[in-house]
Amino acid sequence: MTAPAVVKFDGGARPNPGPAAIGYIVEADDWTEEGSDHIGESTNNRAEYHALIQGLELASEKGCTDVEARGDSEVIVKQVRGEYGVNQSELRPLRNRVQELADEFENFEIRHVSRDENKEADELVGMVFSN
Repeated sequence: MTAPAVVKFDGGARPNPGPAAIGYIVEADDWTEEGSDHIGESTNNRAEYHALIQGLELASEKGCTDVEARGDSEVIVKQVRGEYGVNQSELRPLRNRVQELADEFENFEIRHVSRDENKEADELVGMVFSN
């Protein structure tokens, strides 16, 4: 599949840290898949990373070659880009896993979007908390 795919991701903990959930959507020209889940006790940042990883793993499994990831966490986006350091040691393996997955794609980009632009992924997280 050479068509580009968009991975929308979000994660959250309520309270932070606390019970956490993730939501992700992978959209390509001819298909869309989404997922959401409880991930146990976590922080907002760890949940964001887990959502991104799940979305990228799905895109990889589907054979996507060009991926644009979109998330509303500026910290995560800038850490993945290398613009921010990863000061929390528990986040480094997650960031490294994102980098491994990103390297599998011919083209990979990650960009920060507003919370409003990430509404669908955010709603998936909210649905997990409401169940």
